Amino acid sequence: MDIDLDLYRHEVRVSTNPLVRLSAIDISPDHPQRTFVFIHGFGGQAEQWHYQLQKFSIENRVIALDLRGHGLSDKPARGYEMSELVSDLEIALTLLKVKGKFVLVGHSYGGALVTDYALKNPERVERLVLMATAGEFKLQPMLRLALRLPIWLLRIIEPFTRKWLFAPLPVLKRLYFQNMSQWNGWEKFSTLKVSTLVIRGNRDLVFERARFEKVTGSIPGAEEADIGVSGHLVMLERHEAVERAIERFLSGERQPSWRESSTGAPQRKGGRDALRNERPWLENYESGVPYTVGVPNIPLHHLLRSAVRRFPNRPAIFFEGSRLSYRRLNHEANRFANALIALGVGKGARVVLLLPNLPQMVIGFYGTLKAGATVVFVPPVIEPEE
Repeated sequence: MDIDLDLYRHEVRVSTNPLVRLSAIDISPDHPQRTFVFIHGFGGQAEQWHYQLQKFSIENRVIALDLRGHGLSDKPARGYEMSELVSDLEIALTLLKVKGKFVLVGHSYGGALVTDYALKNPERVERLVLMATAGEFKLQPMLRLALRLPIWLLRIIEPFTRKWLFAPLPVLKRLYFQNMSQWNGWEKFSTLKVSTLVIRGNRDLVFERARFEKVTGSIPGAEEADIGVSGHLVMLERHEAVERAIERFLSGERQPSWRESSTGAPQRKGGRDALRNERPWLENYESGVPYTVGVPNIPLHHLLRSAVRRFPNRPAIFFEGSRLSYRRLNHEANRFANALIALGVGKGARVVLLLPNLPQMVIGFYGTLKAGATVVFVPPVIEPEE
């Protein structure tokens, strides 16, 4: 099932001075088994977890944050120390009403952040997953030299990096020199009390190999998944292998190497069993069909906007041999909304749609919502006095 992640975005204010609002993707079915929290790395963004969000949201609540300075989150001029980012995570989870323990997953530098969070809040973390995380983060000399360039020059270069970096270069400069380059995880790893899985790409060359390979041995009782034919962005390059490794880890199975054959992990009891007890017809669902779908808490016409963005030329309406695409439906709805506004129809007004089953009814419905008004449906045969 392909989910439009943008429909599940929320804005959480983690600071007022400076103003910092983080963009969070938050998806939850009915009776979720677990909660997963995903944290991206240096220069990354929440949507880098899209495979894992799609996979685990079927039965679990999944949350992915754009860290401050990254993705769709605010990009203040200061506040990139580790203590600030850990505080951002704590406040965001409180505002998102995450209760109880959760599975915390961090990629690359995000692994450093979740390590510090787990050390500070061990009672909140059910399991910890460190993905492509090193004990130290020393960029290659050419990259370090590039980040030492003055801010004005970095701003000139920035347009050429937007396809692969999801944070402005001045932000990355501050984050690297004020935080990432100073972080040393070797002693911190040894004090972790949380069950931990370390996932690394077998061909990850972003940092020195030894700084990846020693991580598992530095964490008491940690398991390792060495994913073959993959590099630093292992959750994108070999997402199915990564997801199997996480499932095995959560089920308590031993983690085999990538050379060994893999089998599906047994399902955790909980949410799905409770739903089957409530709704016995779910037993007849085909394998792979989710029992419930987390409905985004957004205005209904935003769903049309999503369909236009994803499927602009697909038919939205079939009527008497003709088709109306999502793009055309949205265009006509916008025209109707502008006409209502020109007539003085404002937010909260009620608009009666007295139409038969025609495409114009759908256009009028979405147009009324876009104008901020409330739709009132009445049957075409209603008496005028009613």
